[in-house]
Amino acid sequence: MAKVIALQQPSPYLARPGKDLNELLSTIENIYHIKDLDSLLEIILREARHFVSADAGTIYLVSGSKLYFSYVQNDTLIPAGSNKNRYLAGNLSIPINTNSISGYVAMTGESLLIDDVYDIRSSVSFNFNPEFDKKTSYRTKSILVVPLTTRDDLILGVLQLINAKDGRGNVVPFSMQDRLYISQFAQSAANAIEKAKLSREMVLRLVEMAELRDPSETGPHVKRVGAFAVELYDAWARAHSVPEKELLDTKDLLRTAAILHDLGKVAISDAILKKPGPLTDEERNAIKLHTIYGARLFLRSNSAWDRMAGEVTLNHHERWDGTGYPGNIPDISADRIELGPGKTGKEIPFSARIVSIADTFDALVSARCYKEMWEEQKAFKYLVDQSGRFFDPELVRTFIGITDTIRAIQGKYVDAQPTEHHNDIMHDLEADSLSIL
Repeated sequence: MAKVIALQQPSPYLARPGKDLNELLSTIENIYHIKDLDSLLEIILREARHFVSADAGTIYLVSGSKLYFSYVQNDTLIPAGSNKNRYLAGNLSIPINTNSISGYVAMTGESLLIDDVYDIRSSVSFNFNPEFDKKTSYRTKSILVVPLTTRDDLILGVLQLINAKDGRGNVVPFSMQDRLYISQFAQSAANAIEKAKLSREMVLRLVEMAELRDPSETGPHVKRVGAFAVELYDAWARAHSVPEKELLDTKDLLRTAAILHDLGKVAISDAILKKPGPLTDEERNAIKLHTIYGARLFLRSNSAWDRMAGEVTLNHHERWDGTGYPGNIPDISADRIELGPGKTGKEIPFSARIVSIADTFDALVSARCYKEMWEEQKAFKYLVDQSGRFFDPELVRTFIGITDTIRAIQGKYVDAQPTEHHNDIMHDLEADSLSIL
């Protein structure tokens, strides 16, 4: 009979012999400095798995009466460097009740330690759903599941670790000491997640404000652009052997900067943004100023986050060949702004070159009331055709190399029906009017 242990949260002061408690405390300290929610979830799950040598794991977050699969890792099924699977489960959920293992933990606030999920014979209400194992030929055995509970006793979600391994790679049960350590870690992780969620919600509120002015600037669109940008950078960074800490720090900043890339449109007149007809040259130039207005919002601080957000909002419409905008401007805070000569090549900040590709691709393949969606291959071909003209050639090649991940992101963040909007500024996309995207 498999051992099933259901216990309330243990004392955070109990330590496990044989493990480095200082390492755990250092990890707890580090996660508090991560601002981006997705980056935080990735690191929390990775560090928890590393600490107890778990082959796989899932972080579920609570929304309403359900638990949503928010982050998934599996060393056996997901090869190192492959990121598409992290997006595949994003829309899947399970109810919060005592019928499932994770639902039970979320419902009761108890942690569970199970030696073999296929041999649960204790008198418990929950059971293991083997459907995932059947579809993937994976064999789930030992499980450790703990609630993500904040200092205010709010359960934000569940951390589930699967298949502890010994030094020879054999699957073994998790220990009681594993449970003590991971429960302590989960309490700190929950507080970090709560802070990151509040930050993400504030960022998305800014996007919603922009959406009131420009219906093309939707929540799913900016989430896709943020995810595209992060995965493009991740692939490029790993190909260039960027140190792990630098890679993670950059991803932490880049997603939010990409999400806010068009925030400056809130300063553009409705008479232009919602004009029911073609724009004049003067009106097009007025829209181009959204890059300036957006960048001005991030001049008040010298933080790394503000610097990258300012880079992206100002430069994501620059083109590799110098035909983009707003160009080199001596002082973007000046009362009167005139567009300058375009930046070229690597003069354009790296973050903006990434977001330019991500934003353009999503605009092309997304349906809008003022344009038809492009076929995926046509959009990819456009990027290739404009490589070295509009876009950084190396980044285009890297983007084409992660098509499976791109498709998975599109499946996770799906648009609602386009809202009514008559401006035809994108009708002539095929005639190189992408400068207005």
